[in-house]
Amino acid sequence: MLEYTQHANVGDQVRREIEEVLAQGRTRFQEYLFFRSRMHGTCVVLDGDIQSCASDEALYHEALVHPALLLHPRPRRVLIMGGGEGATAREVLRHPTVEEVVMVDIDEEFVRLCRELIPDWGGASWEDPRLEILYQDINVHLDEDGPGYDVVIGDLIDIHDWDAPAAELYGKAFYERLKGRLNPGALLATQAGPLVPNDLHGHLRIRATLYERFAHVRSYGLVVPSFYHLWGFVLASDDELETDPVRLHRRMSDTARERGVEPPTTGSAALAAAFALPRAILHRFER
Repeated sequence: MLEYTQHANVGDQVRREIEEVLAQGRTRFQEYLFFRSRMHGTCVVLDGDIQSCASDEALYHEALVHPALLLHPRPRRVLIMGGGEGATAREVLRHPTVEEVVMVDIDEEFVRLCRELIPDWGGASWEDPRLEILYQDINVHLDEDGPGYDVVIGDLIDIHDWDAPAAELYGKAFYERLKGRLNPGALLATQAGPLVPNDLHGHLRIRATLYERFAHVRSYGLVVPSFYHLWGFVLASDDELETDPVRLHRRMSDTARERGVEPPTTGSAALAAAFALPRAILHRFER
């Protein structure tokens, strides 16, 4: 039996049995592996890290997308940074107020593989006329003139080496460039790595950087079983963000009902509860 082993954190590894390798190779930008797991179905790996698995990708993608979309009063234009699997666009396009989604992913070959090997993850979103896909560096897109965005979703890779070029996608200069393309009242949601109480370096770094560019920042987390972690996300805006989980639930559930977009795998109650993080994590946040 083939096996895939991944470092979960310092000193820990996750071993996964591989039933079948669907595709393996390297694009211009990254190594990829698509394999089938008895437990998790089709799994997608980039540069040695699990990106998503069929068993629970909806948990991750709904948590990434819907809090920001549900908290914005009327999101019309949405930017997806990354998102090559298509599932992020799938969730964004559930919202009937959305008129245009621009997905910017540098790796056209990887997106093509996703459309071939996991077409149901993106589903109808691939052919939705509201979706525009640009195969370019996100920095190039942000430097171009164009209309602003109401919501930005950062479905980018997790960073292990903060000296690597990819870490710039979570840096001060990048977020400053991004702010130049935001409409008033815009929200940013980004994945922000695992929420492990004794190893929060990556998440804290993303929070701190966002606080230098946005007035309000909130962390939240949801367990994604195939990640073997409570997975972290960050919401940022220059407008005030709700902090009370009860009021947050009421607001998100009311908006979901009005739009007819109750997230099918998580639900608005679970997404609101995701903002009520354990004290062992909260006490590590400076503010």
